[in-house]
This record gives sequence, C-alpha cells and structure tokens, in this order.
Amino acid sequence: MVEGEGFARSRAEAGLSQDDVARFVGVNRAMVSYWESGKRHPNARQLAALARLYRLDPERLTRGREPNEPDALAEMLYRAESLPASTLPGLRDFTNFLNLYAGLADQLGFEVRGLRQSPFPQSQNFRSKDDARRKAEEVRSWLRLGLGPVPDVDQAAELLGITVFRAGLGEDLRTGVSGGFLNHPGVGFAIVVNMMTTPGRQRFTIAHELAHALFHSRGASVSTSRKNPLERFADTFASEFLMPAEGMRRFMEEYDMDAKIGDPADAVRIQRYFNVSWAMTLVRLRQAKMIDHQTYADFRRVRPVLLARSLGYEPADREYGQDPQAWRIARFPRRFLRLVRMAVAAGEISVPTAASHMSLTIPEVTRIVAQEEFEAEPNEETEREISEYEHVFT
Repeated sequence: MVEGEGFARSRAEAGLSQDDVARFVGVNRAMVSYWESGKRHPNARQLAALARLYRLDPERLTRGREPNEPDALAEMLYRAESLPASTLPGLRDFTNFLNLYAGLADQLGFEVRGLRQSPFPQSQNFRSKDDARRKAEEVRSWLRLGLGPVPDVDQAAELLGITVFRAGLGEDLRTGVSGGFLNHPGVGFAIVVNMMTTPGRQRFTIAHELAHALFHSRGASVSTSRKNPLERFADTFASEFLMPAEGMRRFMEEYDMDAKIGDPADAVRIQRYFNVSWAMTLVRLRQAKMIDHQTYADFRRVRPVLLARSLGYEPADREYGQDPQAWRIARFPRRFLRLVRMAVAAGEISVPTAASHMSLTIPEVTRIVAQEEFEAEPNEETEREISEYEHVFT
C-alpha cells in the first residue's frame, strides 16, 4: 500500500472528513487531499499530529491498519448480537470521542488515569443472582456507600477510573441498546449510555455496565439480549448496587412504613430516596416481597412524576421526556471537559477545532472554556450567608 492510501484509509476508519483532519492539523482541506493522493507529503510535525488524531504510530499511519486488526468500533459491533442501523452513529460518536480524548491527552502529556484492569477478582464460573448481589455489596463497600443511595453514579464510575459518555443509541429499546462497555487502549474502561432514555434508566445502565467493566472486562460489550447469563448477572448487580435490599428495609423502618406497601405514595418516597426509575422501584419492591402481585399491577398504572410533585418533590423537566439537545455538553465527562480547557489554554487546539470534533457550536465550546456551564445567577440566600461568614472570619 502506498503512503497516500494509508492516510486515506486511516482517516476513513476514524470516521473523519478531510475538513475535520485539516482543522485538527492546521492546514487546508486541499493539503489533506494532496497527502491522500500521494502528491504531497506531511512534514514531521504534521505526521505526528495525524498519528495522534488516528491513534496510530507514524509507521502504522503510512500503511493504514491491517485488514484483520479491528478498531474500537468494529470490536463493539463484533461483540453485539444484532444492532439496528439507528444505533451505529451513537457508537461511532462514542469511539470517536474516546480516540479524541486519548489524542488530546497524549498531545498535552496528560495521563488519563483510566482503569485498565479490574481491582476485583473475575471468574466466568460465578454468574448466579447471589453472586451478582455479593459483588454489588463488594463494590459498594469499596466505594464506602453503606446502605444508602448512590448520590451520583457518574461520579462513582469516575472514582473507579471509568469514563462515562452519553450518545443517542435509539429511542426504541426493544430493538436498540441502552448502553455498552469498551476497554479502550488509550482511555481504559469506558461506558456509553443511551441519552434517549430517562434519567433513572441511565443510572441503571451505568450500574449495569459497571458490572461488565469490573467483572467481564476482557473485551467489549453492547447490552442487547437479556437472555445472556452475563446480561442477567449485570441486571441483578445493578439492582442491588442502586437499591440494596437491606437499605430499602432500613428506609422503611425509619419512616415507619408497613412491611407490605399498599400506598403508592410510600413507593414514590422510596423511589425518590434511591433516585431510580419507577419501573425499577416496582420490580425491586416485588422481588423483596414488599408488594404483592395485585399491588404491583395497580402501581404500574400510577403516574409517578405527577404523584411525586403532589407530595412536594420537584421532578426535573427531563423526567417527562428526554431532549437530546439538553445533553449536548453534559454528555461529556467532566475530566474530558477539563482537558479541553487545558488544551485550548495551551494553544494545542483551537475553539473551532474543538467544536468540530465534539459536534458542538463554537459558542458552546467557548462556554466550556470559560466554565460558564457551571455558572448561574447569584443566589440571594447564598450571598447573604457568604457575607455572614466574611464578617465572622475577617
């Protein structure tokens, strides 16, 4: 294979256009075309930039990836049983993001402290529900969560060194997927979550994929069929991780609830405490024999968000329905956004280039660089409290 063909093949496998490459390297699109046709050759600095972008060493870049050497996306697709076409763009966004993350980190000399080997023992012989519950208890103990709710499951994953990214993987979960796991060579363990699902479902998906990452992390996975023993293991793990049975009993005792729940308001209180979906709450209550079959059927007709509001809770707007636009910035992990700010500040990447790679607008990346996504109007109560503290300590 001639050098130009290697450049073209590497770019195609990375899912990038010639314009994308031109913006990253700092040349015009015509120059990229000349490289790929063999009419011109990149200099040493440009070749190094291309190698970082494509996650290949310079020698591999000039000849392209071997036909039998799968990339991250190909590995995920190979592991999946069957995927609809609507899922592929999201998985491609996920793997492209991981390549960008690794490339930026390498460019800045920044270490991505991603988990690359599970700290927990793994064995294919332990797949029962009891095994999954026991493993969930081990992970909760490791994170020092006790029996209470998981305050922020994204942060729990981050503490374990696992990157979480959100992408559109299809609205119909009967044919699509809720998430996936990949052990990326540059980032380490990484999870993709379907941002088209509700917040409660996303939390469950992250917990489900944690099970794959920590106990089945020899390759990649895409969550599809629940008939697979490993998928059932991950489901049981996620249920116990997010809603430990003993923690549910402790909460009911503390609030003087009956051992058998008959009032849907009590079920809503349990749901809100553990911050999980209504569906998962009902299933867990039934598994723990806290509701009977008829109550389970009755509660399935309850409108939990409206009931929660009537009880004084303040449901988030996205509980009524997901808006993918709301996740445009929030779908990126916080560590990556921090890395983007560092890269822009160091002059290693421009705001327009970052916007192109992240599929964001230039104003959105400008907000990230200025950290405006964390800012809000001054809160009167907070300002008053600060004034009191300043008076005391000055």
